[in-house]
Amino acid sequence: MTDLVLLDLKELNDQVHQNLIGVPNKRTLEFAKYLQKRNQRTWIRYVVVPGYTDNDHDVHLLGQFIEGMENIEKVELLPYHRLGAHKWKTLGFDYELEDVMPPTRESLEHIKSILEGYGHTVKF
Repeated sequence: MTDLVLLDLKELNDQVHQNLIGVPNKRTLEFAKYLQKRNQRTWIRYVVVPGYTDNDHDVHLLGQFIEGMENIEKVELLPYHRLGAHKWKTLGFDYELEDVMPPTRESLEHIKSILEGYGHTVKF
């Protein structure tokens, strides 16, 4: 039995999700709906990647998706960071997000404000 699910919703826009992650987001979204039906305690985690997941349209998509999901106790905004970039290079891979900087506090506050408008507690 699971007491709490930490669910990463990386991106609601399927095309952007596939570009970033390499796979569709359908299973993750179906799982979120399953958790809602079971009223399973859930924290949503959303990685904020400037230029990819921080635009108002995509943030509103997330808000609309989770609106009314009473099983969600909070949404955590996870600011993108570059701490793992060296691992990619060590493995001989190009790190495609090398030029992306972490989000600003102002950007995180803006996203927080949008998501709170959909009725959820948001932390970062």
